[in-house]
Amino acid sequence: MNMTRRKFLNSVLATSIATPLSMTGMMRMAMASGTPKLKVVFAVMPDGFGVDSFAGFDDGLWYPKTDEVDTTSFLMNEMSQHLGDYYKQSLFLRGFILGSGTGGHNGWKTILRDSNSSMTSIDNIIGNAIPGNTPALKRLYSGPHSMVGVQWNVSYKDNTLLLPEDNPYQLFEQIYGADGSGEGPANKAHVFDPVKEDIKELRSKLGLSERNKLNTHLDAVEQVAQELRDSVPIEGCSPASAKPEEGMAITSPDFRQEVTQAHASILASALSCGSSRVATYQIGRSSDQVVIKSVSPTRNPHDCSHRYGSAEEWKGSRIWYVKQVRHLLDRLAFYPDPDVPGDSLLDHTLVIFTSEMADGAPEHMVDLPITMIGGASGLLKNGNGTGRYFDLREQGERNHWRLGKLVDVQRVWATVAKAVGTTVPYGGNVSTLNNIFTNV
Repeated sequence: MNMTRRKFLNSVLATSIATPLSMTGMMRMAMASGTPKLKVVFAVMPDGFGVDSFAGFDDGLWYPKTDEVDTTSFLMNEMSQHLGDYYKQSLFLRGFILGSGTGGHNGWKTILRDSNSSMTSIDNIIGNAIPGNTPALKRLYSGPHSMVGVQWNVSYKDNTLLLPEDNPYQLFEQIYGADGSGEGPANKAHVFDPVKEDIKELRSKLGLSERNKLNTHLDAVEQVAQELRDSVPIEGCSPASAKPEEGMAITSPDFRQEVTQAHASILASALSCGSSRVATYQIGRSSDQVVIKSVSPTRNPHDCSHRYGSAEEWKGSRIWYVKQVRHLLDRLAFYPDPDVPGDSLLDHTLVIFTSEMADGAPEHMVDLPITMIGGASGLLKNGNGTGRYFDLREQGERNHWRLGKLVDVQRVWATVAKAVGTTVPYGGNVSTLNNIFTNV
């Protein structure tokens, strides 16, 4: 018996003999306390935000229009305006550089990681720091159309590339089980399965009285676990509301939007049910090849980002991804928060929206947008209902020949990590950025 199991069993035994635990007390321990718990979603679109000028769009497509460095007064741009009213909960950050700034599509290796592209990505770091109710789902990884052609994915454990779930049917089953009951594979096991042999050994060493007390205590724990499995664990948790419609071809352009939005609904539902508190939503992949038929029936969005077609195709392809993030925000606003009665999931979620490059035509990662959206349990300084634009270049540590000081992206991940109570293991400059979160 290893020491971790021995400590657990000794604790169970001591508690059961000294103070038999009541059902009410155990239920209190199991259920949410009403204390806000931050959720974090990383939303990554491919091939850039079109920040460079083209065809009369002199300010690019994304950044709000203002002459100020830090302001709540601005005009939305052609692309960012499609966030709709969610701009009022948004912090538009500017002044980042990713890696060398010139790595093109290789930015997918770096966008959620350290500047050297060598360590665990921030989504997994945060997932380990703030787990949900299902230990096997510390971080959900959804990737509609991300596996078409090549595996250029953004999430890593150390230096190992991790694969997203691109199939919404499989994603739903992974979280809720094949029957959609809310019992995913990780929840179907008996609560004491991992230590059943050790319990058997322990029973053999106890006298009759102590063995009976232990059995009573273990039975009570299992009864609570079963009651939690049999009931709706969180008010408003309804897996059926997120079950994807049958008949979607998951890699076909014919179902591009339907598949993408099915993923968003499943992620929001899982966060609302408390299964996990962290998700990565990778929409497509760098050099996205799956046609968006509402933009162009033949030209893929990667080629649209290169301006190979019309200005409308260029703009429309970028806007389509924003609309998918807006749909995710709609779902987060729709579902109830699992921890704070009466609040929406979005009230306690931080959505971080970015791309592996700033602009897909010259394929650079300079002046890369990172936008933070949501109530974030009051931690995000997003303008108190007005939205906020914040140019961070005054805090920059890297010099660029044209833009002057810029901030390395890994510093924003260090800042996010500190906001949730952990740190990043990255080398180089990981000093936190000021005036983004109330607690950093």
